[in-house]
Amino acid sequence: MNIEKILEYQALDQVIYKAEVEYANSDENKKYNVLRNRARACSEQLIKLDHETADIFKELDRKEAALADFNSEIKARPAAPKNLEQAGKSDDALKKLEEGLASLEKECNRLFKRLEEIARESQQYYSQFVKLRGEIDAANKARNEKRKQILSGIAEYGYKLNELKNTLDPADLEIYQKVRMSKVKLPIVVELKDGNCRGCGMHIETELHGKLVNPGDIAECPHCRRILYRK
Repeated sequence: MNIEKILEYQALDQVIYKAEVEYANSDENKKYNVLRNRARACSEQLIKLDHETADIFKELDRKEAALADFNSEIKARPAAPKNLEQAGKSDDALKKLEEGLASLEKECNRLFKRLEEIARESQQYYSQFVKLRGEIDAANKARNEKRKQILSGIAEYGYKLNELKNTLDPADLEIYQKVRMSKVKLPIVVELKDGNCRGCGMHIETELHGKLVNPGDIAECPHCRRILYRK
């Protein structure tokens, strides 16, 4: 690996990464993300209420079918009992029908009440969502301005990085990018000094025995996975 070039590339990469972190941690970006999360929460609640409404209407359809069954039972009752035994059975059946109808009415009233509550809740969430959309648009403009401000200060580093990238050995760049994408914190190309990894500070001289012998040799730190070289 061409250590000198890859270190130069890393130095530029660090400047750009620092700017990216500054933008990510800026008040403008944080405010945008907070508002967006609130809007997403409102949207999720509206979807949830919509699903609940659909379930309630399905339940009301079942209640309607149950009511039809009750009506059929009432119509099927004999017009007048022929004796006391039949009259007693008829009274018991009527009592069960009345209890069933009362229970059905109570459950339907509960469902209709919930539909009214859902309508109010949905309106509240929708109003919040509309308000948040306006705030999000304003916050997005502010964070874009912040991004432009930060990027303007590192534009030359971006140009230099791309120019240098074209001169790097593709194999070296692939090794660098692989470690970079693994979320190892910069710097990822570090010196092995006095047997210690300059990235994590661990003493690894014994573990790297026979490695990093020739100029350009590299090895992976067994602890932090950074790319090691020796001056």
